[in-house]
Amino acid sequence: MTNLSHGIVTFATLYVATQDVFIAGSAMLGSMFPDKVEGPLFRFIHRCYSHWFVLYAAALAFFWTPEVLSAKGIQLWQMGIAHMGRMFLFWFFAGGLLHIVEDAVCGPVPVLYPTKRTTVLPRLFKTGSVGECLFVIAYCAILYMAAAGGIKI
Repeated sequence: MTNLSHGIVTFATLYVATQDVFIAGSAMLGSMFPDKVEGPLFRFIHRCYSHWFVLYAAALAFFWTPEVLSAKGIQLWQMGIAHMGRMFLFWFFAGGLLHIVEDAVCGPVPVLYPTKRTTVLPRLFKTGSVGECLFVIAYCAILYMAAAGGIKI
Protein backbone atom coordinates (compact mmCIF):
# COMPACT_ATOMS: atom_id res chain seq x y z
CA MET A 1 0.00 0.00 0.00
CA THR A 2 1.06 3.59 -0.44
CA ASN A 3 1.71 5.76 2.60
CA LEU A 4 -1.49 7.71 1.97
CA SER A 5 -3.51 4.48 2.00
CA HIS A 6 -1.73 3.28 5.15
CA GLY A 7 -2.55 6.55 6.87
CA ILE A 8 -6.21 6.54 5.87
CA VAL A 9 -6.87 2.89 6.74
CA THR A 10 -5.02 3.05 10.07
CA PHE A 11 -6.61 6.33 11.17
CA ALA A 12 -10.10 5.16 10.20
CA THR A 13 -9.68 1.80 11.92
CA LEU A 14 -8.45 3.17 15.22
CA TYR A 15 -10.77 6.15 15.28
CA VAL A 16 -13.81 3.92 14.82
CA ALA A 17 -12.46 1.44 17.39
CA THR A 18 -11.48 3.99 20.07
CA GLN A 19 -13.24 7.29 19.23
CA ASP A 20 -9.94 8.97 20.18
CA VAL A 21 -8.14 11.32 17.77
CA PHE A 22 -4.88 11.15 19.76
CA ILE A 23 -4.74 7.36 19.43
CA ALA A 24 -5.80 7.36 15.78
CA GLY A 25 -3.36 10.15 14.89
CA SER A 26 -0.44 8.51 16.71
CA ALA A 27 -1.11 5.22 14.93
CA MET A 28 -1.52 6.99 11.59
CA LEU A 29 1.97 8.50 11.96
CA GLY A 30 3.34 5.10 12.97
CA SER A 31 1.72 3.45 9.95
CA MET A 32 3.96 5.52 7.69
CA PHE A 33 7.15 4.76 9.64
CA PRO A 34 8.13 1.34 8.16
CA ASP A 35 8.40 2.78 4.63
CA LYS A 36 9.84 6.17 5.63
CA VAL A 37 12.63 4.70 7.77
CA GLU A 38 14.02 2.92 4.70
CA GLY A 39 14.83 6.31 3.16
CA PRO A 40 16.81 6.33 -0.08
CA LEU A 41 17.48 2.57 0.20
CA PHE A 42 13.74 1.88 -0.25
CA ARG A 43 14.18 0.00 -3.57
CA PHE A 44 16.85 -2.31 -2.16
CA ILE A 45 15.69 -3.10 1.38
CA HIS A 46 11.92 -2.67 1.18
CA ARG A 47 9.94 -5.03 3.44
CA CYS A 48 12.91 -6.38 5.36
CA TYR A 49 13.88 -5.28 8.88
CA SER A 50 11.55 -2.27 8.90
CA HIS A 51 8.60 -4.59 8.18
CA TRP A 52 9.44 -7.37 10.65
CA PHE A 53 6.56 -7.63 13.13
CA VAL A 54 8.81 -8.83 15.97
CA LEU A 55 10.38 -5.37 16.38
CA TYR A 56 6.95 -3.71 16.66
CA ALA A 57 5.61 -6.36 19.05
CA ALA A 58 8.66 -5.83 21.28
CA ALA A 59 8.11 -2.06 21.25
CA LEU A 60 4.43 -2.55 22.16
CA ALA A 61 5.41 -4.77 25.09
CA PHE A 62 7.96 -2.19 26.24
CA PHE A 63 5.56 0.78 26.12
CA TRP A 64 2.51 -1.11 27.45
CA THR A 65 0.67 0.15 30.51
CA PRO A 66 -3.00 -0.47 31.36
CA GLU A 67 -3.68 3.24 30.81
CA VAL A 68 -2.81 3.13 27.09
CA LEU A 69 -6.29 1.75 26.44
CA SER A 70 -8.23 3.93 28.84
CA ALA A 71 -6.69 7.41 29.29
CA LYS A 72 -8.43 10.11 27.24
CA GLY A 73 -8.47 13.85 26.75
CA ILE A 74 -7.65 15.92 29.80
CA GLN A 75 -6.51 12.80 31.69
CA LEU A 76 -3.47 12.67 29.38
CA TRP A 77 -2.41 16.18 30.36
CA GLN A 78 -2.97 15.45 34.04
CA MET A 79 -0.81 12.33 33.87
CA GLY A 80 2.14 14.33 32.56
CA ILE A 81 4.31 14.49 29.48
CA ALA A 82 6.16 11.22 30.20
CA HIS A 83 2.94 9.21 30.23
CA MET A 84 1.66 11.06 27.18
CA GLY A 85 4.90 10.28 25.33
CA ARG A 86 4.71 6.63 26.35
CA MET A 87 1.11 6.45 25.12
CA PHE A 88 2.07 8.12 21.84
CA LEU A 89 4.90 5.63 21.29
CA PHE A 90 2.67 2.65 22.09
CA TRP A 91 0.11 3.70 19.49
CA PHE A 92 2.84 4.79 17.05
CA PHE A 93 4.27 1.27 17.06
CA ALA A 94 0.76 -0.21 16.93
CA GLY A 95 0.36 1.78 13.70
CA GLY A 96 3.61 0.26 12.42
CA LEU A 97 2.23 -3.19 13.17
CA LEU A 98 -0.97 -2.35 11.31
CA HIS A 99 1.19 -1.21 8.37
CA ILE A 100 2.65 -4.71 8.15
CA VAL A 101 -0.81 -6.32 8.21
CA GLU A 102 -1.98 -3.87 5.54
CA ASP A 103 1.07 -4.69 3.39
CA ALA A 104 0.32 -8.39 3.75
CA VAL A 105 -2.83 -7.96 1.62
CA CYS A 106 -0.77 -6.68 -1.31
CA GLY A 107 2.37 -8.82 -1.16
CA PRO A 108 4.80 -10.84 0.95
CA VAL A 109 6.11 -9.59 4.31
CA PRO A 110 8.82 -10.99 6.63
CA VAL A 111 7.48 -13.41 9.21
CA LEU A 112 10.10 -15.67 10.81
CA TYR A 113 13.21 -13.93 9.47
CA PRO A 114 13.51 -10.23 8.64
CA THR A 115 15.17 -10.88 5.28
CA LYS A 116 12.82 -13.63 4.07
CA ARG A 117 9.43 -12.42 2.88
CA THR A 118 6.48 -14.80 2.96
CA THR A 119 2.98 -14.51 1.55
CA VAL A 120 0.63 -14.80 4.53
CA LEU A 121 -2.61 -13.37 3.13
CA PRO A 122 -4.15 -13.49 -0.33
CA ARG A 123 -2.94 -10.65 -2.56
CA LEU A 124 -5.97 -8.40 -3.11
CA PHE A 125 -4.33 -5.71 -5.26
CA LYS A 126 -1.04 -4.19 -6.41
CA THR A 127 0.44 -1.23 -4.58
CA GLY A 128 -0.58 2.06 -6.18
CA SER A 129 -3.24 0.47 -8.38
CA VAL A 130 -6.89 1.36 -8.87
CA GLY A 131 -7.62 -1.79 -6.88
CA GLU A 132 -5.84 -0.29 -3.88
CA CYS A 133 -7.89 2.89 -4.15
CA LEU A 134 -11.12 0.90 -4.38
CA PHE A 135 -10.06 -1.25 -1.41
CA VAL A 136 -9.44 1.83 0.76
CA ILE A 137 -12.77 3.38 -0.23
CA ALA A 138 -14.68 0.13 0.38
CA TYR A 139 -12.89 -0.47 3.70
CA CYS A 140 -13.70 3.04 4.96
CA ALA A 141 -17.31 2.72 3.77
CA ILE A 142 -17.71 -0.55 5.68
CA LEU A 143 -16.18 1.02 8.81
CA TYR A 144 -18.52 4.00 8.48
CA MET A 145 -21.60 1.79 8.09
CA ALA A 146 -20.53 -0.35 11.05
CA ALA A 147 -19.97 2.76 13.22
CA ALA A 148 -23.21 4.42 12.09
CA GLY A 149 -25.12 1.22 12.82
CA GLY A 150 -23.75 1.12 16.35
CA ILE A 151 -21.70 -1.99 15.74
CA LYS A 152 -18.63 -2.16 18.00
CA ILE A 153 -15.46 -3.20 16.22
